[in-house]
Amino acid sequence: MSVGKLISDSPVPFGDGEALLLAQLLTARAMHERRHLVTGAADIDAEEARRLSSDVWQLLPLGFQPHGWQQKCLQRWLELRRGTVKVATGGGKTRFALMAAQALQREYVRDLRLAIIVPSVPLMYQWRDEILQGQVSQADIALLGGGNATPDLSTARIVIAVINSARERLPKLVDAARWSDRLMLVVDECHRANAAQAQRVFDTKPAFTLGLSATPEQELEDEGVPPDEAYAQSAVGKALGPIIFEFSLRESVEAGLVTPFEIWHVGLPLSDDESNEHRRLSDEISELRKVLQAVYRRSRSSQNFIAWCQTQATKAGPVASDAQQFVGLANRRKRLLYAARSRVDAATAFLCDGLSDPAGRAIVFHEAIEETESLYGHAISQRLPAVLEHSKLPDSIRDENINLFRKGTARVIVSAKSLIEGFNVPSADLGVIAASTSSARQRIQSLGRMLRRKQGGRTARIVVLYIRDTEDESIYEKSDWASIVGADRNRYFEWSPNASTDADWRSGLHEVDRAPRAYKPPSHEVDVTGLAMGDPYPGQTNGVELRIDQQGNARDEANGVVRLSKQLVDEIVARNEVRRARITPAGHLIVRVENSAHSEPDWRFLGAVDSSAPEESSPPVARFRIMTSMGRRHLAEEQKRGSKSIRFALTEELGASAGAAQARAALLAWTLDVESARGVAVREFCWDGRGRYWIEIGGEQVVFPGQLDALEFKE
Repeated sequence: MSVGKLISDSPVPFGDGEALLLAQLLTARAMHERRHLVTGAADIDAEEARRLSSDVWQLLPLGFQPHGWQQKCLQRWLELRRGTVKVATGGGKTRFALMAAQALQREYVRDLRLAIIVPSVPLMYQWRDEILQGQVSQADIALLGGGNATPDLSTARIVIAVINSARERLPKLVDAARWSDRLMLVVDECHRANAAQAQRVFDTKPAFTLGLSATPEQELEDEGVPPDEAYAQSAVGKALGPIIFEFSLRESVEAGLVTPFEIWHVGLPLSDDESNEHRRLSDEISELRKVLQAVYRRSRSSQNFIAWCQTQATKAGPVASDAQQFVGLANRRKRLLYAARSRVDAATAFLCDGLSDPAGRAIVFHEAIEETESLYGHAISQRLPAVLEHSKLPDSIRDENINLFRKGTARVIVSAKSLIEGFNVPSADLGVIAASTSSARQRIQSLGRMLRRKQGGRTARIVVLYIRDTEDESIYEKSDWASIVGADRNRYFEWSPNASTDADWRSGLHEVDRAPRAYKPPSHEVDVTGLAMGDPYPGQTNGVELRIDQQGNARDEANGVVRLSKQLVDEIVARNEVRRARITPAGHLIVRVENSAHSEPDWRFLGAVDSSAPEESSPPVARFRIMTSMGRRHLAEEQKRGSKSIRFALTEELGASAGAAQARAALLAWTLDVESARGVAVREFCWDGRGRYWIEIGGEQVVFPGQLDALEFKE
């Protein structure tokens, strides 16, 4: 970036004198770096380096003492020589991977080759620097990505590759060097390899595999299997191996591997205008979700609902328009929450307070680049010594800003996503998670950036900001923070910016005694063997929506019949006045009951049923309604959603063919007979498109005796 560009884009006003001084300083630095540049590996004779390198690998610093979890995990991995290790950031997963490679080379595969896949260029260099702390020649290490020339693996034993470069070039390089049968593949932050393109790194066909991540599982909506099992079934899990060991952040704390800390969870309000817009968007999203989920259930798609909607939005299918609108509205609502004014106000207030200590440092995490820049500008306006970091900045500016923070020249670094994984920044005393997705992964990763051991026994505070009374609160239902970090490390607050000023912002901060929502385990973790019918349901309540129609059928969103016993149907009708219930992904039938003593929805367990996707008894081509008008019964067909029109079955007088008119008369008479015999009111019947008509009552098909012609309709 030119000096002029740097000056013009700066939020701080520059005079002529400051501009000249900046230009002189930048020129002096460039001259110094040119004259004192250390060329490193290029000046080393490759053959001499190889001669000096030992046949026995020493990837770890001499005197390194492994943690207890690393020793246990190493024994497990060496038994399998494949698998994924789930370790909280700061727990030592990089050193563990080097332990595993070193042990494998020394004890089993003397001619081992090692490929390490990383998500970012800075992380590539961090791995290289870590390996060079052992007794390894730099000539033995090849780099792929970050502007480096394509390496010749015939002269290297270790390659560290950025995933975007690895997916394009590594399989061919490995094949040319004939590495596969002696290759150990390590994938750091392996959840990032789940994209179809990234999975091409597995075409290297390694003999040994190791995945590393704080949270390798994917965050899936309505998932019906445990996360570890879902990961094992994913493409990455199958390629690297299932999760074989877990070392949580809480265990890392208990083992003394991270600094003492506490987490402040702070609920923020929306302004009146923001709240009205959020309500409007939520209503539209809710209506579209109902329509799309019905189609989604019928599709039997292997994608989660949100991913399916995103896919449908790109296709020219029957639900493309609804899917596009749904995705667009959801993104608008998310941006509304990201941009909430109270986030900027609260984050800035916490930063000003945290930096009152002259030795204090702070890291701020946000999810959106535009809002990150807004927050950074606000911090600069408060004269905070802050720098900015995100993926859209030029690499030279990013490197310099991180450098300034490492040196302590800058005491605040404001980041959009990119610091969450892959940057080895110094520990900070204050971390502000200004905004994040609902993924627990990002928040756990963010915590790890904060909690590396500090000198002098300094402690850390992490502030998690969320917009209260919105979907932002769902993280507390889905994640057990007491289990993640320990109950005594969590404190909960609400903040009212209207009650605060720069001088007394704490007057708007009020501590509350619990999280905004109680944690509930996913349904697959709920043991229902001890639950009786009508007991409170302790798990998450997402699942397939059911309704009981007037004939006693349990129907899903796609209007398919779900097989339930008469007892369960009667319980739903008795307990829920709108005759609704749900089947969770684990197959638990639950019903919501009215209970004024409960501040939150009161869901009750009714029984365990088949958790597979509900199937229709016999998929009909059409469903017809029976309507009464002016004392006469009519057969009708309702038009698709949004049309509101009703088409009525024609009589012969109105132009129907003889066969269609006879079918209409016969069906009207037959439905009256069924009502009389069964004691139910028939409001709907089905047709298979050929000649077979039937009524569904309590999950049973009552079929018309014989074949009839198709009905004919007119609006």
